[in-house]
Amino acid sequence: MQQRIHLSLWEKIRNISFGTLLPILMLVLLSMPQYVSAEGTALLISDSRQAAESWQWIFASEKGLSITHDTSYYGGHLKTVRGVSDDVAHILADKGIETQRPQFIFLQLGCNDSSDADAGITTYEHTLFDYPFGMVCNNKGANVKNKNIAVSKDLTRVSCSNFSGALYRIVSHLRKVSPDSRIFLLPPTPYGGDRTPDEKAKTEQMRLVAQLFCIPFAEDAGMLNKYSFMWNGIKPDLGKVLLIGDSYCFTRKWTGELEKIAKVSITNLGKTSATLKERKGNANTLGAQLQRIPSGCNPDIIILEGGINDEADQPKVVENYPEHIANLRRTNFAGALAYLVKVLRSRFPHARIYAVTPGGLYYGHTDHPFDYIVKSEQIRRAASLIGVPTVDWDREGRLSFVFNNSKGTGNGTTSKPFIYNVPSLETGDLLHPNERGGRYLAENVVAELTK
Repeated sequence: MQQRIHLSLWEKIRNISFGTLLPILMLVLLSMPQYVSAEGTALLISDSRQAAESWQWIFASEKGLSITHDTSYYGGHLKTVRGVSDDVAHILADKGIETQRPQFIFLQLGCNDSSDADAGITTYEHTLFDYPFGMVCNNKGANVKNKNIAVSKDLTRVSCSNFSGALYRIVSHLRKVSPDSRIFLLPPTPYGGDRTPDEKAKTEQMRLVAQLFCIPFAEDAGMLNKYSFMWNGIKPDLGKVLLIGDSYCFTRKWTGELEKIAKVSITNLGKTSATLKERKGNANTLGAQLQRIPSGCNPDIIILEGGINDEADQPKVVENYPEHIANLRRTNFAGALAYLVKVLRSRFPHARIYAVTPGGLYYGHTDHPFDYIVKSEQIRRAASLIGVPTVDWDREGRLSFVFNNSKGTGNGTTSKPFIYNVPSLETGDLLHPNERGGRYLAENVVAELTK
């Protein structure tokens, strides 16, 4: 009977004309998920089979991303008291990564390690930097002068006794052998389910490490979905975008990359050395750029990119952000941002406004290499009070935070300082992005604007 039913159905289908069947087939095809396979371009490096398999299922079933190569170090450990753990050494010696040059690399490591007993910016800072400071000089222009810097440690001297040191070695290696790969950090736990107190602590510490190394921390499927445009072949349509910013906009590197990965029409008012806040004698602010908005401009999205050239607000000022917002006191992040948003909302009531946190590409020419974290948290807090979402370059768009003296300039002394305006892999001058660096920033912008 079952066979007769199947044959009867086939006879009916066979008798349908092609002209009648074609629209039905097209409807079925259009209703199917439109994934472009990333087969052969995604690599998962994991030290836990249980964790790896749970995340691979999420990749394949929900995001249309096929992890075709799994570099497994099941049962391995990241941390060691001295030197480099055997498992980290194996990753550094793996020639397959350099051969494959995968488009995406997902790191899921530390599953078998305990959480860092003493974790935080201060601990990780001293893991990565040598003190006292060295000297750096731009060696260009009329105001050539030396400045203090925090000098990053020789890579072979970086301690692998905590997550930041061990992962620094791995991330540095991956960027060298596969520079165009987009690296993501996954939690050191299986997907979903309850976490033990130690797993919760490790997850928080990995989130901080991801921020230090500018790696997107893909804690859940929602975070992966933000970046799905990168592997599903879709070019998001952002419409008309107005940019108000500093030299990161002015140099047009990340904006040029934005135009490659998204459909967008850009009006760029960025100016070199512009500050978000106003201070005495400084006319080069984001607020001053409001006067230069073209009369015919009607943006769908407005991006406020600033803060890199500003100092952080003092704690007492941060406490009074609500008052500064109410008074539009533009000498602090909250008041300055509130002023910009008020003017822009009155002129473009239907535009979506975003603030960009000042991640920066390179903080090695300062004696406070992690100040960007303080400034970014302040801008994020101010934006939240005002009701403006942020594009978090400090968490997912940065490229490097350590001093890179790859050209061998100077020795860090007053008489022979390091030179920081030489090119690097991701920058044109160890500060501003080149095309490769700009791609990271542009991807982060698209991820936030389309999530």
